Amino acid sequence: MDVELYCCYSLPLRNFLYINGLRYKLAALNPNNKKLFWVYTKNEKLDELLDRWSANK
Repeated sequence: MDVELYCCYSLPLRNFLYINGLRYKLAALNPNNKKLFWVYTKNEKLDELLDRWSANK
């Protein structure tokens, strides 16, 4: 089982993904810096949304 994951540390990016219909699989706290992050399964829709996000920055 080879599943690729994407970790998002940006609240604005997480909100953008949510507004566009993508839901995270897991939210966790990084034990090293205590920052919250969200884990997504990599797929075509996530790649497309990340491209849009990068183009609009």
